[in-house]
Amino acid sequence: MTGPFESTPGSQGGLGSRLLGRKARGAAARDIEALLAGSPELAAVTGDRVRAIATEHGLEMSRLQSQCRDLYRRYLEFCLVDRALSDAEVADLTHLREILALPDGVASEVHEEVACAVYGAAVDEVLSDHRLDPDEEVFLQSIRDGLNIDPDSADRTLEEGRRRARQRYLSTVVSSDDILVASQEIKLEIAGSSEESIEGAVSDALVEASTVLPGLKRVELTALEAEIAGGEVGRWHVKLKAVLDKR
Repeated sequence: MTGPFESTPGSQGGLGSRLLGRKARGAAARDIEALLAGSPELAAVTGDRVRAIATEHGLEMSRLQSQCRDLYRRYLEFCLVDRALSDAEVADLTHLREILALPDGVASEVHEEVACAVYGAAVDEVLSDHRLDPDEEVFLQSIRDGLNIDPDSADRTLEEGRRRARQRYLSTVVSSDDILVASQEIKLEIAGSSEESIEGAVSDALVEASTVLPGLKRVELTALEAEIAGGEVGRWHVKLKAVLDKR
């Protein structure tokens, strides 16, 4: 299999390699990776063969834990491209953990890190419109369940995603005249449009704003335009200004 692994071998083991320390670990890791890349399937790679590579470089497997952790992480990320783990992938990951002599605690830590990163990317995706619809909540829950993410970690990741969405929104609506760094206020310029009415245009402008900024209570209509087609209004455009307290 190739997957996330590359088949570039390290330097030959022996006394020279043993004397190099860090280089020996790097060379051993590359040889192990080349072994994984060149095998038709992970199940065909044995722990004895992996340990033999470490021995060739004068190393115990315990001295390769950081490098093996990286290999395990990369394979887990490869498996989670589709945001789910199949039974076959779970079996491969279990086997990989065993042949790399990776402690269960380290493997669990890697799983939590990668799973939360995958979940975080999904959160950013569904919050691209700054809203979390019922179907999107079900979608996120399915990822949490499928990846067995700790509920507290999932909640933190979701909250971080909400903060990122809020910052993305604010970056697009902060007024250009809000230049006083010491000011305790943020001035926002919000645009909206509607084919139906001025009120519809205002509502359109407030859809995202009220979701991202639930504390928004009052806005000022600063600009009103109308597109004319055939002597009639084809679309209304409005600009609103709001002021938020930074504190």
